[in-house]
Amino acid sequence: MVAVVLATYSLFTRWPLATILRVGGLVSALTALTIGVHTRGWLTSLDAAAAKWLVMQRSPGLDVATRMIGEFGRPATAAAVALICAAWLSQRARSAVPGAVLIGTVVAATLTKAVLKAVVLRPRSSAELQLVAHHFAPADPHMFPSGHVTGAGALLGMIAVCLGVGRSRTTRTLLAGLVAVSVLIVAVTLVHVGVHWLTDVVGGALVAALFVTLGAEVIRSFHSRSGTDMPQHGAPARSTLDVAVGSSRH
Repeated sequence: MVAVVLATYSLFTRWPLATILRVGGLVSALTALTIGVHTRGWLTSLDAAAAKWLVMQRSPGLDVATRMIGEFGRPATAAAVALICAAWLSQRARSAVPGAVLIGTVVAATLTKAVLKAVVLRPRSSAELQLVAHHFAPADPHMFPSGHVTGAGALLGMIAVCLGVGRSRTTRTLLAGLVAVSVLIVAVTLVHVGVHWLTDVVGGALVAALFVTLGAEVIRSFHSRSGTDMPQHGAPARSTLDVAVGSSRH
């Protein structure tokens, strides 16, 4: 979850090398985790301990959260939410770029998740398949990485990035915190009910963080070149022409 927060903050880092280092770090971490899960290395030894502790914390209200997360993760629902958010962000910015970048980020993260699932082929047990089929549809036979964490992290992270343009540090920190809490809730819930292992949700968070970092860099570059800012509190966006005209008057 920390990775998603750091990726969300990528937009606000003006040092290009910082983004390169962050991408390199995320790719390295994801690669190491993927190899560890595929070879059943020492990282997977943490899964049983984490699952056991979370299972002991179960409560009746968790089933409601599980059903909500399962519904959000359905392909049709997730696609509709992403399209609505993309349209809103584009209308708010008076440009198709934010919406296109959001959709591109979510799609790229989803495709990468699918490739990793096909490579790792971490199977579910029959009990896990029944649980997934009960709460989530369609039931995915492979666990790593978590598709729900990947999708939620990519979508919420890019929304926070787009909303954070031109905002204060406090607002950006609040947005990043909201993303972290939301993704953490999804991840903990999935492990809590036995749908995923800890390494599955961490893998999903890393995939999301990687593509949010790349998407944030695209957004930052776009606004740097265009000289526009997201409109705030109903204020119209300033175009490059407006900025040029305003400068010439001085």
